[in-house]
Amino acid sequence: MKSNFFILTGAMGSGKSTIAEALKLKGFNVVDEPARQILAEQRLFQGNGTPENDMQLFTELMLSRSLYFYNKHKDSEEPVLFDRGVPDMIAYAALFNLDLNFVKEASQMYSYNKSVFITADWEEIYQTDDERTMSYEQAKAFGRSLRAIYQELDYDLIEVPKMNAQERSEFILSRIKFF
Repeated sequence: MKSNFFILTGAMGSGKSTIAEALKLKGFNVVDEPARQILAEQRLFQGNGTPENDMQLFTELMLSRSLYFYNKHKDSEEPVLFDRGVPDMIAYAALFNLDLNFVKEASQMYSYNKSVFITADWEEIYQTDDERTMSYEQAKAFGRSLRAIYQELDYDLIEVPKMNAQERSEFILSRIKFF
């Protein structure tokens, strides 16, 4: 377990990436969400690694990217915040009705600090865009799935309050400083 590796997870469109950006501006080491990266890259050249083309490939690409960033930072002694962790890939595999074994195994091999920051669905700020095409109800269900997965994996969930991004980033920093 990497006790200095923290996860920020939650429903799509719940403000995670905005919080991550606020933390970056404070000089905190943040790893961006793999889903948005993969979608943008695949759509650039009309690749097959998108949910609408090949859900299995999309999930494998996200897992690969997550493991790459985990290993890239493995020697870091400073705290690192991951905008989604390897366990999130279980929720994606379940969403797409894929075999969960390969992502469950990876989640057991690559573990993080037991304190995981989670954002609840937030309809007032939810927006779709080029990468986020699911409905609010689908995002909400995905968030519930994530919550159950992290609890099943014995992580302690810390609810990030619904405040502005600056206050949310301060909330997270105040919890990490005790690391």
